[in-house]
Amino acid sequence: MKKQIKRADVSKLLISDDYFTKGHFFLKLRQTLVAILGWMGVMLPFAWLLLPLVFPEFAQKYSFYTYVEEFQTLRFLLIFLSISFVLILILYSGLTIWNNYRFKNFLQKNVLFDEERLEKRRKLLNEAYDERFASKEIRHTVNYYSVSEEQNLDKDFFKELYKKNEVSL
Repeated sequence: MKKQIKRADVSKLLISDDYFTKGHFFLKLRQTLVAILGWMGVMLPFAWLLLPLVFPEFAQKYSFYTYVEEFQTLRFLLIFLSISFVLILILYSGLTIWNNYRFKNFLQKNVLFDEERLEKRRKLLNEAYDERFASKEIRHTVNYYSVSEEQNLDKDFFKELYKKNEVSL
């Protein structure tokens, strides 16, 4: 029988964030403002450099001047980030194509496990479980089952079981 798990038990196991729960208005406000300020810190230098380039009349009207070094830096960043984007795009596209090719041509065509060996293992395990813990029907119908100390499995139980019955790992 499957164990019933209550919502309170699950919430203790999982990570929760007060930002996404009801209430906590000041926490949400503070974290949102910090996130917006952080993104402004990332975008503002680019806007600062692009403003005179995109709107030269506005820059001249408000005496907003930039120097040649700033344009060179901006151009370098744009070239660097563009080349990086293209290389990453080519790399990820190539890896995706290669992965799809391997999946279609190798993983779906090759048997990744031995059916006969798997069936032998399954049979051995079921016999061992029946011997140690009672039959499958009893194990699945009983509501409460206590395992005695002698019934506990050793660390190398499966290895020894397979070795004794000449089934490879």
